[in-house]
Amino acid sequence: MHKFSIIILFFGTFFHCKNGTSQCNNTGTDLQTVCDSLVWIDGVTYTIDNNTATHTLTNIAGCDSIVTLDLTIKNSSLNPSAVISSENEVCPNNDVYLNVDGGSLGTNSQWVWYKDSCSGISIDTGSSIVVTQSSNTTYFVRAEGECNNTNCENITVNNFPYFIELDSISIDSTFNSIDSTWSIIDTVCPQSAVKLFAHFSDTFPQGYTITWYENSCGASSIGLGDSIIVYPDSNTTYYARVIGTCGASLCKNISVYTKDGSISPTGISASSNNFCAGGSSTLSVVGGQLGIGASWGWYKGSCGTNFQGSGSSITVTPNATTMYYVRANGGACGATSCAEILINTYDLNVYHSPIDSTCESSPFILQGGFPEGGTYSGTGVSDSIFDPIIAGVGNHVITYSFSDINNCTDSALIPIVVLEDNIDPHTISANLYEICDGNSSTIILDTSNHLINGSQFFWYSGSCGTGSLIDSTTISNQITVSPNSTSNYFVRSEGGLCPASNCIGITIDVYTLETHLSEFDDICGEDYPVFELNGGSPSGGVFSGVGVENGVFNPKSAGVGNHNITYTYSLGPCVASDVEPIQINNSPLLVNYSIEQETCFEGGIMIHGHVRNGVGYYGYEWSDGSLENPLTYAENTTYDVLVSDANDCYTLLDNIQVDISLSCIEMPNTFSPNSDGLNDIWKLDFTNYNAAEIIVFNKWGNLVWEDYTTFPQWDGTSLDNSALPSATYYYVLKLTPFTGDPIEQTGPITIIR
Repeated sequence: MHKFSIIILFFGTFFHCKNGTSQCNNTGTDLQTVCDSLVWIDGVTYTIDNNTATHTLTNIAGCDSIVTLDLTIKNSSLNPSAVISSENEVCPNNDVYLNVDGGSLGTNSQWVWYKDSCSGISIDTGSSIVVTQSSNTTYFVRAEGECNNTNCENITVNNFPYFIELDSISIDSTFNSIDSTWSIIDTVCPQSAVKLFAHFSDTFPQGYTITWYENSCGASSIGLGDSIIVYPDSNTTYYARVIGTCGASLCKNISVYTKDGSISPTGISASSNNFCAGGSSTLSVVGGQLGIGASWGWYKGSCGTNFQGSGSSITVTPNATTMYYVRANGGACGATSCAEILINTYDLNVYHSPIDSTCESSPFILQGGFPEGGTYSGTGVSDSIFDPIIAGVGNHVITYSFSDINNCTDSALIPIVVLEDNIDPHTISANLYEICDGNSSTIILDTSNHLINGSQFFWYSGSCGTGSLIDSTTISNQITVSPNSTSNYFVRSEGGLCPASNCIGITIDVYTLETHLSEFDDICGEDYPVFELNGGSPSGGVFSGVGVENGVFNPKSAGVGNHNITYTYSLGPCVASDVEPIQINNSPLLVNYSIEQETCFEGGIMIHGHVRNGVGYYGYEWSDGSLENPLTYAENTTYDVLVSDANDCYTLLDNIQVDISLSCIEMPNTFSPNSDGLNDIWKLDFTNYNAAEIIVFNKWGNLVWEDYTTFPQWDGTSLDNSALPSATYYYVLKLTPFTGDPIEQTGPITIIR
């Protein structure tokens, strides 16, 4: 921490001290300028500017002095983390951009740059600078300012070498093709291989290459490296220099001198290169040069052998495609290399592969000629198709001709033999066309036709030719078959040299009957409706048995009991049947029902169903969903009941009418016989019933009133006509409906006076 100044100022205000004096100066200001932080007299560390903090000091006289802080904080610089360069290697005198990475500048600070060491004279300031160097250099930078100088960071920038000068170029050696050796000579034959070598004494740096040129420095390069092989046609000067990242050196050169020798031809021209056998073509030398005393020599088949003549041109008449060669012979350097040309001579040599004998019914496309694309002619030939029927049975000759684009023509002859076809069978028959499974039938072929060329009759089942072969004897004109299903049989002539004849066939129908009759459900009662019988398989058969007529079963005519129903099916000559029993059971009979009235206190209407016949246990299914007998607590509506027995036979009793009046009677339970004209009489109306009886008891069970009419009226008096007191009494009501059982009902009646 750096402190710049501490100034305490006291102003002229006077206060009394502890000893009673009044000559104490008690205020002042502490001026402070420091770097980063300050621990003040109050023990607090301050890191930012402050002019409000105060502290009280007491002197030995007991006087209090108040000090106010006036603080200015300045910041130190932070160390840089690295130096970043635009280039780590540069060519001499090229610019490099350097930048400070990381760190920060404090108060009144700046980045200061140095070269080679972080001391001495600075070369520049700022966070980034541009330097130009001519040699490898290390650069340093740090922050320098009021509070501190940071650590230095550095970077080294290396220089590429500018270029390397070659010392010289020499002819290292030449290649002697005769003995395949290299030797150092001053003068070479044209197109000889000469090896040149570049000499240099400096260290050859990475990134630099020796580049070679012909006739002038800087022309199109002819090679790279410290050596190169050249093939001069004439006196030639070769150049070399070093080229690298930072430029190129001066060129060095050397001249190679050639002898007066021949130069190889570059090619051969032909007046015609595509002609028929027997034609000719004139060949001429293209390019090259004859040395003194040299001449052009022509060869066939290989270079230097089978000599054909001399001169710049030659006329040849090959009878087949041939390779021709030419070279310079003699002179100071001897023979050159050859130029060559292929002369295409077309000797067509038309050929056709043999054609096998054919049958008269088998036209085919003619093919097999070479070269392809020729034409056919002869008897039975049209558009390259040979029709044996037109040609006829016997021996024939077909001509194949071919002409190429050069109008070269040749032909080949092809013999063809046409054979007689196999003859189709005439008719076929069977002793049985329909049989039952397990029986057999004999199939007979009319043999008025004849067999040729070693053919014979072939019998098939299923399909002609591709089905199952069942007989292939030479003279058999009949077979016996025992198919287990309907089958097709065929016969044709096969064998010999020609394709099989057409087939003739016959179908033998086989009937396999597996008749089945489904089980019958039991029938409930003789009164069960008549119904049509079904369930026989296959469909279309005939039903028979007791109660059966025209496929309809009549339970009444059959009667109660177990009966057999027979189902018979016929197909062709085959008949099959199946038998199933049918059971007719007694039907339960609901002969009557009864309706009972329970007391109102215990319940309501009860309906009883009464059954006879059938086989118990009986089941009851009422139309309200109940499965009980009797049906209790019925409503004012119509009911049906379905009654079933143990054989699942059913009888329906419907339209059971229930009258709500047969249920508990709604009885008034209070009246007031006080002669006020309001509710003085207990009036009852039972006129809908055949008879009525009502009696009333007091709480001790004593009879106090009774009536036996269907319209009773009680005025609250007893049997002796005395007025009964206010109290609750009890009645017993008995009603006799016009139909059904009597109804009994009890309840309370209260007299209020």
